[in-house]
Formats: sequence, C-alpha cells, structure tokens
Amino acid sequence: MKHIKIRVQSMSLIQISILLMILGVFFGVFFANIFQSSYYDRMMNYHNLVFTEIVREDIDYTGLFLYVLNKNFKEFIVFWLISITILGIPYMIFKLLTLGFSMGFFISAIAMQYGFKGILLILSYGFPHGLIYIPLIILCLYKGYSLCVSIYYDKRNYAGTIMEHIKSNIFVLIFLAVLLLLGSFLEAYVGSFFLKKTLVFYIN
Repeated sequence: MKHIKIRVQSMSLIQISILLMILGVFFGVFFANIFQSSYYDRMMNYHNLVFTEIVREDIDYTGLFLYVLNKNFKEFIVFWLISITILGIPYMIFKLLTLGFSMGFFISAIAMQYGFKGILLILSYGFPHGLIYIPLIILCLYKGYSLCVSIYYDKRNYAGTIMEHIKSNIFVLIFLAVLLLLGSFLEAYVGSFFLKKTLVFYIN
C-alpha cells in the first residue's frame, strides 16, 4: 500500500488524470457487461421508437441549442464555484471517474448492441463538438486544479487569494466560456444534423 502511495505521489497531473479516466472506463465497461439485461429493453425502445422519431421529425435547432447551452453553462459555473473551495480537487477526481465511467458504459453498451456497426453511432454522438469539448475539459481541469492548489496549499490568506486569482484568471474564464459556447453551437446545429443522418442506418 505504501509502495502504491509513493508511485501515485511521483506521478504528474496528466498521468493521474489518465489513470483516473482509465479506472472509470474500466468500471463503465464492467457494469455495462454485468447489467446488460437491465438496460437491453430500454435500448431496444430507443432503437424502435426514439431513433425513428429523430429521423422523421424536424429538429428544433434553436430550442436544442438553448437547451444544450443552458445545461453546459450550469455545469461550467458549478465546476468553477467548487474549484475555489477546499472540495475542488476531490470534485475533479469525481468528475474524471464519472466521465470515464460514462464513456466506458456508453461505448460498451453500443458495441454489444450493434457490434462493429456501432462505431459509426459512437462517432456521430461526439462529432464535431467533441473536438471542442475534449480540449475544453482538459483546460478546465488543469486551470481548476492549479487554482485550487494556489488558494489552499500555496497560501493561507484564502479570501484574499480567491479574489486575486479570480481577477488574474478572468480572461482565461472568458476564453473557456467562448469555447463552451462554440461547442454548444456545434453540438446543437452540426452534431444533431450528423446524428440524424447517421440514425437512418439503424432503423428498419
């Protein structure tokens, strides 16, 4: 146990983040296989009803964009509010684990349901907005971690330090918010269009 603790302490932030993601993916794949019977009927319902409705109905792009934007910015605000508290680092660990778990579960469930054909569906769920979201997530985790460490481990004047770092990082936060806006736009307008076209290959 002591040996493992020493190895973890010697790892870089990127290495620890990758390890947590891999751990989350592993458990996601594990639970997807173990509990396949519990969500099989729901997946078939999506296949027979939801997929068909998405393909046949017109997409309300504006409404979808507002929904995605609202959801993303709520999570963005919560992330940064928690990052300036002592719970910042535990919260980031939790987010990495749950992100990995969700990815592992989703990819495994789709692969078991559709086999090799499921690769196209997996890609359509994350393209092209994933090209924005992935670096955005990395930047948020890096800056959030640095912010939390600077406030609670490098200094002891918490209140003053928080205000100083908020001011010094305001342009970074604006830049990240713009990226989130762009990612939300791509997800709602471009991503949903690609997904709609892709689902044609999955309905009867």
